[in-house]
Amino acid sequence: MVEKMPCPFCGTPVEYAIESSPEWYRDPSLPVYRIDCHEKCRRYWLEAISDPSPQIDPTILAFLNSLDDEQRTFISESTRHACDNGILIVYNRNILQYLITDWHYAKAAVMLYEFNDVSFRISGAGFDVANMLFFLDTEDARFTLRLHRAGTSIHEIRSKIYWLEALWSKGSVKTLSPVPGRDGEMIQCISPNDLPPRYVTVYDWIPGETLNNFSAAEKTPELIHRLGTVVGRMHSVSETLELPDWFIRPRYDIDWITPRIEEALASDHTDASTEEQAKLSSLSSRFSQFVAEHGERRDVFGLIHSDLEPHNIILSDGQPCPIDVREFGFGYYLSDILTLSRHFSEDEQTIFFEGYQEIRSLPTDYRQQLALFEELRVL
Repeated sequence: MVEKMPCPFCGTPVEYAIESSPEWYRDPSLPVYRIDCHEKCRRYWLEAISDPSPQIDPTILAFLNSLDDEQRTFISESTRHACDNGILIVYNRNILQYLITDWHYAKAAVMLYEFNDVSFRISGAGFDVANMLFFLDTEDARFTLRLHRAGTSIHEIRSKIYWLEALWSKGSVKTLSPVPGRDGEMIQCISPNDLPPRYVTVYDWIPGETLNNFSAAEKTPELIHRLGTVVGRMHSVSETLELPDWFIRPRYDIDWITPRIEEALASDHTDASTEEQAKLSSLSSRFSQFVAEHGERRDVFGLIHSDLEPHNIILSDGQPCPIDVREFGFGYYLSDILTLSRHFSEDEQTIFFEGYQEIRSLPTDYRQQLALFEELRVL
């Protein structure tokens, strides 16, 4: 007979099992309780202790008992949404504390905007407790709220907004559009319950489906061509954009890449073939030669998305819209091009590059250069 217990989050009678931690978890030696709350919270795991017999970590239960109904509902709904988006979660006391801390920030943040009857939950795209993303739902609209990492410079956030606005105004690239607070400011600072101050930004919702959810048949030549032109317009804006003195973003340059090459060389590659080891050994000199030939001219090096994966592109009314620009910074345009184009077939790549070159040209040997960036990508 299957054992049951009340779900620690929502109280629903649920099936559970005591098992070893999933292989992907940080400590496979820990026992866990697998909770199968199919109707409400879906499936999740809770860390357990094994002395004297396996049981849910008492500090988890004590923490949950300290929460009110609204906070427990937030954890339950956030867990369900994350699970429905394919995220697997093992909860410990610290993760639950992070969630509730961010709940306090989000609850205070929504009061700074012209929203009525607003509810919020985590996006389900992953539990990034340092930069949590929330979905905000009002009576007639949806928004996203980014709770920025503690200690983030306001100029880093201003720089992101500056670039996003330039993409639309100068390149007609539809992307995240910031929403001002009640005071008209795009960036809000909050410190609820004497918590450390953190910045918050809210963006309009972009309806549609992410590119990674499109079937092969849906990725038509017209769509692939359009993706190429959008990336070309993004880079065209970056190539000519005048930047204010306060503009701050990371640089993915030779000083950033070289240590990663050196770390890879120092790692154990006993499974690599002789050919693979030789290619890795020559990677530093080949990239240094590329930099020596091209430098950081604005036609090859500038502001890039830096994570232009299919899951970060929404197709809205047929228009590709890049989202999630947390990692954007200064880098080689070829890196952006490679990040997206590597997901296409050879024929699709040809169409993508044609679309890109309708906006801005590529070097005659761009495929050989992309092969170099493909090797750098896996570092």
